[in-house]
Amino acid sequence: AGQSHHSVLVEFSDHARMFEAPQNEVRALAVIAKAREVLPNKPLTHLINSHHHFDHSGGIRAAISEGLTIVTNAANGPFFEKVAARPHTIVQDALAKNPQALKLELISADTVVADATQSFTLMPVTSAHSESMLIAYFPKDRLLLEVDLYTPGSPAQSFAAKFKEDLDARKLRIDRIVPLHGAVAPYAQFVKEAAPATN
Repeated sequence: AGQSHHSVLVEFSDHARMFEAPQNEVRALAVIAKAREVLPNKPLTHLINSHHHFDHSGGIRAAISEGLTIVTNAANGPFFEKVAARPHTIVQDALAKNPQALKLELISADTVVADATQSFTLMPVTSAHSESMLIAYFPKDRLLLEVDLYTPGSPAQSFAAKFKEDLDARKLRIDRIVPLHGAVAPYAQFVKEAAPATN
């Protein structure tokens, strides 16, 4: 957990990848350190970013300073290039103190990330919330990981109905949804709460 939303650590046979950094440098560095503590023998190599909004990109420079490759929707590429290049001369942040070249992996179409032990698909999504989002689908476990498009139990589900249409079109087999702003929920709950309200 990291302030407003969670991060998710994914273990592969010889490395690990993390979904989402917290809002700021202090929390991002703490979560990165915890990830390395949890899997001490597997290097943390990638940070997967869901979208560019401040609460989901505030830890990006910290992740770059730790040598992580930033994975994001291709439309976010120019923004993150500018974020990485900004000088911090008055109050130096982690990246200013430990300069690292930006390693950026841009996703413009469904992309499978897999080895012998783990597999997920990164999928670009367009929403009224952000036109440049990424979600992830874990086929073996039938998990869908997302942020800001659905929050279980919230009285306002502004983006869920459109999101469900997009998921229906993909014909994914989903048992549970992993919303980074909430607790893991059955997919049936999402279907129910995503339904448009009737009078």
